[in-house]
Parts: sequence; structure tokens; C-alpha cells
Amino acid sequence: MSSGLTAAGAHHDSAARHKADHMKDGVEMATAPAGKGDGEMREKLLDLLGLPAGARQRDALGALNEANLADAAVILSVEARIATVRSAIAGLYHDYDESKVQLLEGAEHVRKRPGMYIGDVGQRGLHHLVNEVVDNAIDEALAGICKNIDVIIREGGSVSVKDDGRGFPTGIVEEHGMSAVELCMTRLGAGAKFDRGSYKVSSGLHGIGVSAVNFLSEWCNVETSRGGHTYRIGFRRGVTSEPLHEIGTTTATGTTVTFQPDSEIFPDVNFQFETLGKRLRELAFLNSGLRISIRDERDGREETYYYERGIVDFVEHLNEGKGALHPTLFVTRRDDERNLACELAMQYTDRYDEVLMSFANNINTHDGGTHLSAFRAALTRAVNNYGRKANLFKANEPLPSGEDIREGLTAIISVMVPEPQFESQTKVKLTNSDVGTFVETAVGEWLSTRFEENPAEAKRIVQKAVASAQAREAARKARETARKSAMSGAGMSRKLVDCSSRDVDETELFIVEGDSAAGSAKGYRDARTQAILPIRGKILNVEKARLHKILSHEEILEIIKALGTGIGVEDFNIEKLRYGRVIIMTDADVDGSHIRTLLLTFLFRHMRPLIDKGVVYIAQPPLYQLARGKKREYVVDDGALNAKLKQLGLEGARMEIRRADASAQTIEGERLITLLELLEEIERIGRTLSRRGVVLQPFVSEFLRDGALPTWRATVNGAESYHYADEDYDAFKAAQPDGAEVSRTELPDTRRLARLLADLASFDCSVADLFMRRVEQVTGELTPAVFVIVTGSDDERPLDNLMETPVGVRAIGQKGWEVKRFKGLGEMNKEELWETTMDPANRVLRQVVVSDTDADADQIEIDARETDILFAILMGEDVEKRRNFIETNAIHVKNLDV
Repeated sequence: MSSGLTAAGAHHDSAARHKADHMKDGVEMATAPAGKGDGEMREKLLDLLGLPAGARQRDALGALNEANLADAAVILSVEARIATVRSAIAGLYHDYDESKVQLLEGAEHVRKRPGMYIGDVGQRGLHHLVNEVVDNAIDEALAGICKNIDVIIREGGSVSVKDDGRGFPTGIVEEHGMSAVELCMTRLGAGAKFDRGSYKVSSGLHGIGVSAVNFLSEWCNVETSRGGHTYRIGFRRGVTSEPLHEIGTTTATGTTVTFQPDSEIFPDVNFQFETLGKRLRELAFLNSGLRISIRDERDGREETYYYERGIVDFVEHLNEGKGALHPTLFVTRRDDERNLACELAMQYTDRYDEVLMSFANNINTHDGGTHLSAFRAALTRAVNNYGRKANLFKANEPLPSGEDIREGLTAIISVMVPEPQFESQTKVKLTNSDVGTFVETAVGEWLSTRFEENPAEAKRIVQKAVASAQAREAARKARETARKSAMSGAGMSRKLVDCSSRDVDETELFIVEGDSAAGSAKGYRDARTQAILPIRGKILNVEKARLHKILSHEEILEIIKALGTGIGVEDFNIEKLRYGRVIIMTDADVDGSHIRTLLLTFLFRHMRPLIDKGVVYIAQPPLYQLARGKKREYVVDDGALNAKLKQLGLEGARMEIRRADASAQTIEGERLITLLELLEEIERIGRTLSRRGVVLQPFVSEFLRDGALPTWRATVNGAESYHYADEDYDAFKAAQPDGAEVSRTELPDTRRLARLLADLASFDCSVADLFMRRVEQVTGELTPAVFVIVTGSDDERPLDNLMETPVGVRAIGQKGWEVKRFKGLGEMNKEELWETTMDPANRVLRQVVVSDTDADADQIEIDARETDILFAILMGEDVEKRRNFIETNAIHVKNLDV
């Protein structure tokens, strides 16, 4: 699935070890004992940093003082040094030309040691390249210049990032004898962000700029429009291959950077649309009024992100599927003297968890910092002060804690700081004390005024905090009861059939749907390492329940006892986990999927570390058995069945195209496989369109024009029209009379469909071949088939048209095989269940993960938020939102089994 919990094969990551040496501008710098030469090292470091000697007394640079000079060389690695300099001398003005571009030396080791600059060369590092280029455009937006950013994944695998900012300066930087744009692209640390006169704040603090992108690319081209002219310059692996030259005139300004990641550096150079799209959407949320689009030319997907209300829209996006208690609150404050700015959006919902996010200069501070702590303190004080003043607290009860007050709260706080200071190089915690003072004062005053002016709203918030405190006390008593039960000997699950081994690394717990399936599992398991816990029916939907109610549910209590970890923030301890794997094993049908979803909801909401640690798996019991004589094969779902039948049908097969006016043509081997894949994709898109009420054949026949198909369907007062681009639809809508009800429906994948139809020509086929029909002749026989599949034994299967090819191949593959569909786990005998689902030598397990294992912290948090929204919508109480979600996303389902 595109968002939410995903499943992947089991795998283990090995942490990379770094040497004690660090690179600085291509010069090896290692730690050395303090002593003779300290003064020379200090002066050299200060000189290379371009800072005055007096700076040695300041700790802002991390280590330049007498006590820890010996560690300075290690701390001032390339990334730390550049980030520090960016923070220390961020500009406060907006004039920007070649005179503002300064140089921090060195880049010759980027290709040799890419991990030092982008983290790694896996998917995380690959997507970091795009982030670096986008960061440049975002800085233009922060400067108030850029309004549009377009990211395009090209068919060949390259990526273009286009903005309408000021454009790269093209004048000559006299000191270096080259244009400013060439300097920025070929020297690490060159750029205007090191000069006070160009940028007030900068978001690009995660890396070392667009030059590293250039060095790690097979080729890179830059087009910059500025001063009425457009210029172009090209590079190959960081070396200028196409000198800067004018390619035209224009009234627009902006920059387009296009690069192809180097396959010599990156083992996989395929960009993921979803990964880039999620990050770009977050940036659009954080920069109100900025339009960011992403288009994938490989399959035609396209998304545009634009949020006029910025983080207000962000909060409401996070609260999808939750019941809001009040409209989203929003405040913005500025301190012009210190050049600080703060935005806060917050909303309470009927849920029991809190979602707090903090950003500094568009950087996600995952561990919070002074700005987030200040908000928490201001909120707690304001709520308790109002509650006391309005007599909303009982005299004999303690005040709600900060945790109680934040129950059900979703809040985003974003600050802009000229010189941000972070706790570590990973920049996940802001430490500026002046920011904390500014936020606490500004937010505290605003909340107090807001509560006074909106007493009904304030009362609801206070009452929710009081209810949270009461529920916390009830949960405490329930946990205490559970502890006493455990101490009295009743703490072990009554239903658990345990294994004999106590080695967590080799043991696994199967949570099994139904007693009959559990019986089969018990009868043929590895009793030394495999434990069985049967559950009856569908467990409680914890999305709608408080903790004390969850602890009173029998089936969930059995799971908690079996795992041994406890539950909830206060009591959960993953070190007490009794099994190395927790495997959910349910039927391969709709009811089984529902039970699995309820279990995952429970684990995600109340035992999330189990998922983060990667110990939760989903068993893959087969849905089908294929039998031929004594031979048995099993497949897990319809997709796997079709793939297996296709494989069998292709053995020795070929397709013959027998046109009356031409000699027969044969397609076989890899070409036949490629044709089948093309036709299957057309078939899939046809099913997707049918869910939108569009029938493939008449749609293609009527609307395929000049190799293009419509992407939108508009409806006006019941009448339909089709449009090929946003501009067509906008013009159509504008032409409608006032009061006309106009709605539009996206037609997904039609750009890809048009390309697939064009690819038919490479097989000497046309669109008409897809839908042709054989007609009955006077003799009663059908006209000769144009398309015929010939098996390895020379049997022939005529087809009515080209679209029947996948079905025909599968029919040939099924010949001689009996296909049996299992209705549930209990229908298998114990040998079958062991062989297909439990035997480590044969089984397939899907590991449950929130995000890809090699994703960085930002991506993991983004995926976790999308998972949270998915659970809230699908498992929450808002029926209308759930219906809308299903109707909207049903078009993307490839395999549906109901």
C-alpha cells in the first residue's frame, strides 16, 4: 500500500562504522593530542572557516577553545563545518548576485566517499539528491521570491527540479575566474547562503548543497533565467562539459536543474514517486501559498500540492478521520528585533493520543527542542489557569498533568530562526534559548486571550483534560489489578500453548484465528520454538476505546500476557518480550483481513515498539492449491495464481499472427513475455477505469487522439465531457454559466495507458487489434482467428482478439491441473498448514514496517503519520469519511477479493 503499514521480506541492517578520521576539504584530519602546534592548528582551522581569530573564544563552533582543541578536527567534519557556518552567518537581506557567492573549498572526495555527504548510497541517499536541489528552491520561497516548484521524474530516470526564483547568478566571480553558477556547481560550499545579504534564513541545512548532487551524477544540466536571458551549462560527473552560454531571451526568472544519478555510485537509481511526493507535500504544508508539483513521466502520475492556509491545512490533514472538538486554532507572531517568527496551529479531537510536530526553518526537529518545550509549558499553564479561574476543577482532585492536557491534541509549531543551534549534527533538537522564551511568551499570551474570548471552546478543552486525568487513574488501577493477578500466579495466558525454549532469538508466537486452525497448528508445530495463541473472533477495535476498557477485553488481555511486555507508555518494556517473532496468522479472506487489521491497530496504537523493532510478521497461508496427480503446489492469492498459470502456459508456447493480407508472424520467448506484461497492464488500467464508470473499449476508441487520452471527466448538470489537461478543464469550467454545478473525476493512469497503446506498434499490432471480433459466417463457422496461441505440443488456441491473450495463456497453463480454493486455515489438515505456512524452510512471512528500513528519520516520520491517518479513517467512527476514502482509493486496488 502507498501509505500505512507495509509488509516486506525479513531483513537485517548492519550499521556502518566510520573511521576516526574525517575529511576536511580533501585533507585528512585526525585527532591528535594537545600540545605543540595547537596554536597553528587553531589558526589554520579559523582561517579555513573564514572567521576572525576572536572566534576561538566562542563555543558556537562546537569545540574551538583551549580545553577541547584536540577534538576540533574530528567535530569539524565537512558536514558539521558547513552546517555551522550556514547557521552562524545566515544573511538578513535579499540582494543576490555573483558578488554574494563565497567559497568554502573542496569537493574532490565526494565521489570517493559519498556517504560522508549524503548518508549512504541506497534509496535514502538517492532521494537526498532531490531534496538538496529542492532545498535551494525552498530558500527562494523563504526569501519571498519563488512561488512554484516543479519536480519531474523523466522516463530515462533523470530528475528535473524547476523553480521561478531569481535564477543562478551568471556573472564572473573574479577571485575564481568563472561564472557564479559554475562555481556553485563545481565547488563544495560555494553559494550565497554564506553571505548576509542574500538569505534571511535557509532551510538547506541537511547537506552540502547542489554541488554534491553534481558530483554524484552521471550528468547534470542547469538552465537559469535572469535579467531577460536564459543560460545553460552542463556537467559530466562534476566536470564542466558544456560551457555557460545563452540559449534564449525571456521575461521570466528561475532555475531548472536536471541530473542523472551515477549508476557507478548508486546500485539502484530508480526514484520512488511516493517517497518524493510525501516530502514535497510536507514542504507545501510548511510554506503556505507555495505550489509544488511532481510528475512521473514513466507512468503519467502527477500530484500538485498547494495549501493556502499552510500548517492549518497540515493539522486538518493529520486529523482526517478524527472528530474535531473545535475549529483549528492558528496564531503567528514575529519579533522583528531578533528576526524570529513563530507559527502555531492546533486542534483537539475525540481521540486519545497526541500528535505534536515541530519545525525550525522547515527542518523537522524530531526530538523537539526549546520551541516545543515552550509550547507545552505555555499550554499547560494556560489550560490550568483558565480551569481554576472558571471553577472547572474539583477541590479534592489534582490538576490535570501536561500529558492529560495534550490528550487528543494535534499541534504543529514552526519557527524561523536566523542562527539555529542544534543539539547534534543530525539537527533533530533545537537548542536556542531565546527561541524558547519567545515562543512561551507569545503562545501563552495568545492562549490566555483566546480562552477568555471563547469560553465554550476553552471549557471543552478543560473538560477533556479532566476526563483524561480520570481515565489515566482508571487505567492505573486496571494495570495494578493486572500486576496483582500476575503475582498471584494468574498472569500467564490460559490459552497460550507455549514452546519449550526460552531463547528469544529463536522463538516465535503465532497469534491464530480460530480454535480449529489453532488445533492444526498445535498438532504439527516445532514445539521447541513455536508457541500458539488462539483468538476467538474479532478483537476490540482499540481505535475507539480508552486504555482501561482495552485492559478489560479478554482476547487482548491474553495477547498482553503472552507477549510479556506490558502495555501503554508507562508499563511497556520491550526488553521483557518473550518471543523473537510475533506472527499473525489469519484466513486469506475478508474476515481474516479484518481480524488482521484489528490486531495491527492494537499493536500500532499500544505496542508500537514491536513494529519499529521489526518483530511483527504476517503469515501467508495459501488461498489456492494446484494439484496434478500426486504433485501439490500452493499459491497465496489471485495474483500469484495468475502468475503461476501464466508461467505454465508459456512453457514452449508461441503466438502466431495470421493476417489475411500478410505472411504469418511469430512472437515467442522474451518478446511474448513482454507483450503479455503490456496487455496485463492495459487490462489492469481497464479495471481501474471501470471503477470510475469508464468502459475501456469505447473510451479508447472515441477519445484516443494524437496518442493522448483524457485525464479528467467533467459533469455539468448530468452531462459528461472529457478533458486532456488541467488547462482544458479550467477553460471548460470558466465557460459554464453562473450557478452551473460542475464536478470533475480523475481518470487515473490514462497517460500510461496511452503510452502502452503506442507500444503495440513494436509488435506490429494496433489498438483495433485489442477489441476486434470474429464474426459468424454463412456456414456457421467463425472467421479465421488473427491471433493464435500454439502450445509446445502444437495444439492451437484461437483468440477473438489481442486482449484475450493473457486469459488464453492462463487457460493453457491450467490444463491438467485441479485448482482448489481454501476457505480458511481450519480447512487445511495439520500437514498442509505446517508445510505451507509454519515450516521455516518453506513458508513466506511478510514483515510489518511503517517505513522502508533504509529510510531516513524524516521519511519514517512521514510514513508513520500517514499510517496514523489511515488507521483513524478506516478504524474510526466517522462513517462518511471512511466511505469517501474507500470510494476514492478503490480505483488504485489491483487485486480485490471480496
